[in-house]
Amino acid sequence: MIKRHWNNLKAGAGLLVVLSFALISFGTVKPSAAATNSAANEKIIQYVREKFGIPDAVKLSVAPFQDSEYTGFYKTVISVDDGKEKKAQPALITKDGRYMVLGSVVVASPTAQRNIAANASATNRKIVDFVRTQFKVPAEVKLTVGPFHDSDFADFYESTIYGQQGAGTKKPATPAYMTKDGRYAVIGSVYNLGSDPRREAESTISLRNQPTVGPADAQVTIVEFADLECPTCAEMQKFIETQLIPKYGNKVRVVFKEFPLVTIHDWSLQAAIANECGYEQNPATYVRYRSIIFESQGMINAANVRQLLLDFGQRVGLNQLKLSVCIDSKASLPRVEADMQEGRKLGIMSTPTTFINGTPVVGLVPDRIYALIDQALGASR
Repeated sequence: MIKRHWNNLKAGAGLLVVLSFALISFGTVKPSAAATNSAANEKIIQYVREKFGIPDAVKLSVAPFQDSEYTGFYKTVISVDDGKEKKAQPALITKDGRYMVLGSVVVASPTAQRNIAANASATNRKIVDFVRTQFKVPAEVKLTVGPFHDSDFADFYESTIYGQQGAGTKKPATPAYMTKDGRYAVIGSVYNLGSDPRREAESTISLRNQPTVGPADAQVTIVEFADLECPTCAEMQKFIETQLIPKYGNKVRVVFKEFPLVTIHDWSLQAAIANECGYEQNPATYVRYRSIIFESQGMINAANVRQLLLDFGQRVGLNQLKLSVCIDSKASLPRVEADMQEGRKLGIMSTPTTFINGTPVVGLVPDRIYALIDQALGASR
C-alpha cells in the first residue's frame, strides 16, 4: 500500500481542494511588467468554473501573468473565495493560451529533443527522483514511469506513474505528461482551455450497460463516481435513495460508476469488483448490494472483506458460488478499470464526484445538486 504522503497525489475532498490539491510549487506571482489579458483571464475563469462545477456565488480571479522559468509557459495564480475560505492555486498557462497546467514540473531536458524515447531512461529517473523527494514516497515503494504516448492534448505526450510495494500489484498513482519537445514533464493535470467541459464530460462518460436507477429517457442524467470504502459516498447513497429519487422520481436517471481510491483504501477495489460481479449476475441487485456495503463500512476490513461481500451478496439473492468465483478471478475487474480510467480522464480527484447533465459536483452538496437538477429540468421544458 502506497503511503499517505503519496496518496495526496490522488486524494482530496470538496470544491476548494480540487483547485488546491498540493501538487504545485511554482512560487507566488508578484507584480511585474507582464500585462494581464482580461479576455484570457475571463476564458480561464469560465473554464475553471465549468470544469470543476463552481457555482456563480463563488468568486474566482486570475492574477497577472508572469514569465516563468519554463519556456513557453506563463505562471499565474487562480484565487477561489466562497465567502468562508480563500484558496490560491498556482497554475501555468501556455503562452499560446491553449492549455492550463496544474501540477509540478520537472525539467527533463535543457534543450528540445527530437526523439524523447532516446532519453527515456534518464528522463524517467529524473521524474522518479523528483516524485520520491517532493511527495516523500517511502523507499519501500517502487516507482516506475510507463511509456509516453500520444494524449488527448496535441502538444503533450501522456504517461502514468506507478507505485508498487514489495511483490504487490503495480497501482496507477498519478498521470504524467511530457511536452512534445521533450523539455518538461508535468506531474499532475493538463487542461484544454479551448474545450467545452460539459460536452467533454458527456462525450467521455459511457452510459451503455451501466448500473442505473431511473428511465433511460429521463430529462436529467446523474452519473456518480464512488468509492465503497468512502464515508461520504455512503452518505451520498443514502441521500440518493431517501431524498433525491423520492423528490424527482422518473425525471432523473442515476448511473453508478466505480472509482475506488486504491492508494488510501484497503478493500475498496475488492468491493468494487464484487459489486460489478453482482451487476453482471443480476443487475437488479446492484443498488441494494452497494447499499449494504455502504451501511456496513464500520465492520469491514481487509481481512474479512471477502467473506462479508459473499454474505451480503447472498442477502440480496446472488448465487454465492458464482459470486465467489467472480470475486476470486477478478472477472469484473475490466469493468472497474474502465470506470476508473473514465474518471481519471474526467479529472476526478475525490469521491463522491457526480456529473449532472455533464456538470460536476464534488462531494455531497444537496443544495447544489438540487439547483443543477432544477436548472436542467427548467431548460428542458
